[in-house]
Amino acid sequence: MRWVAAATALALLACGCAAGEEETFVPGDAPAGNASAGNPSAGNASAAPRTAGGEAEGSSSSGPRVEKVSAAPGMTVVIEWPSGLAPEQQAMIKAYADYYTHVWGAIATGGRDVSYGTTVEGMATRSAYEWVRSFMERANAAKGTVRVYALRVAAVVGRGAEVDACVDRSGVRVTDAATGRATAVQPAWTKGTQAVHFQAAGVRRGDDGTWRVANLRYAEHPDERAKECVR
Repeated sequence: MRWVAAATALALLACGCAAGEEETFVPGDAPAGNASAGNPSAGNASAAPRTAGGEAEGSSSSGPRVEKVSAAPGMTVVIEWPSGLAPEQQAMIKAYADYYTHVWGAIATGGRDVSYGTTVEGMATRSAYEWVRSFMERANAAKGTVRVYALRVAAVVGRGAEVDACVDRSGVRVTDAATGRATAVQPAWTKGTQAVHFQAAGVRRGDDGTWRVANLRYAEHPDERAKECVR
């Protein structure tokens, strides 16, 4: 169970300071190692960055705006956008939504799509790389649907902010990267309450004015923050 301490994370983001080694962000039953990681960069991206926009699923004036975003063929991210966001808040949440869509695109393509490198910086670069690599090492990919909801800007300090989200991965199926078929045994994080987790993302506005994800923490069941995400 890992989640960001807002004051510390935002202070680091606001000043752009370096921090100690970050805990690796990986799916619940994947090995959390500390092996040295690569650095997927914008220069190595295989595709232009996707936006968080997509096909509207339906919404009401009083509820969230719901979008279906194609992360890769066979992989969809459903994003429930909160209403009443100021433009800067929307940019902060969009930074997280773009990251999350891109990283599932990388997983779904067996690591071929590395454009998620355009959405991260600092410690989050390693976190994202380790997550994608945990699938690649098992020759796995993924298909299906993941839903992101209860998005909010929890705190803002200078050029940094914390974006909180709930994630439901029950619609995801881990596949054999070579055949595209679902594996016979699916990991625990695709089932029941284990499929739902809380995530906190530290985002930072760069000198170019673009918000990117700079660090990631999450909490899984039975952590109280994860329990609050279960519908």
